Amino acid sequence: MAGTLYIVATPIGNLSDLSERVKDVLISADLLLVEDTRVSAKLLNHLQIKKQMISCHAHNERERLAVLTDAAEKNLNVALLSDAGTPLISDPGDQLVAKAVELGFTIVPISGPSAFLLALVGSGLPCDRFSFEGFLPDKPKDVRDFLISLVKEPRTLVFYVSPHKLERTLAEACLLMGTRKACLARELTKMHEEFLRGTLADIKEQVGRSQPRGEYVLVIEGDRPGSSGEEDASLSAKEYEEYVRLRLEQGDRPSDVAQDAAKLFKRKRSDVYRLVVDFQKERQNRLGECNN
Repeated sequence: MAGTLYIVATPIGNLSDLSERVKDVLISADLLLVEDTRVSAKLLNHLQIKKQMISCHAHNERERLAVLTDAAEKNLNVALLSDAGTPLISDPGDQLVAKAVELGFTIVPISGPSAFLLALVGSGLPCDRFSFEGFLPDKPKDVRDFLISLVKEPRTLVFYVSPHKLERTLAEACLLMGTRKACLARELTKMHEEFLRGTLADIKEQVGRSQPRGEYVLVIEGDRPGSSGEEDASLSAKEYEEYVRLRLEQGDRPSDVAQDAAKLFKRKRSDVYRLVVDFQKERQNRLGECNN
């Protein structure tokens, strides 16, 4: 026997979500592997539990595999916790669980809160099929490329968004999918829990009137077109032209606009370049009229 590894979901804000089963596991575990000892210490103090904790985060997870090997030799029961929510969901832990399986641990997931799932079911958007994408990349160009790759995804899309990236993320999403229904959730299970629903454009406008605070979950309707035909083709052409126009108006390089539009709308780059040139001429003419 190699012991048991418990994957323990912890409250994301409201301590009332703490189950008796979680308490029992934390009491009986021989060792706790936690994302941040300071955060988990607050939870243990709330439960009046004293237990050995070892930090296990994104920067030291590989090193902690040796701790798991030692625990296997001693047949210990180990509990894995992230700071909030379910471990491994946009949090470290996948290497540990894989190693635990290799060592012969019994793997026992303990159910509990997960922010993306609560946001999804509270969004009012289809939940039959969805794609959880975690956090978007850091660089603006990478964010745009990533969102472009998802524009034609039919499943409901779910993202984690940090407050300092919220406006930029909404701007990019709005540019690509502005007419889609969406929901922005924040402070889930806490006193100031909030859901903003509407189109991406509506939500972007609402967020622009306040200072982003807390962690956010963004849920976006998938690409679920209606019947095919002239109406869809007309809509696609209209979206294509609007996309090019907005990108140029916000100051993006014409070559980048043409490249992205060609990829997104499956158009020849030469055709997109012609549209870019037409819009630039149109804009110059408008500016010339204003100066006269």
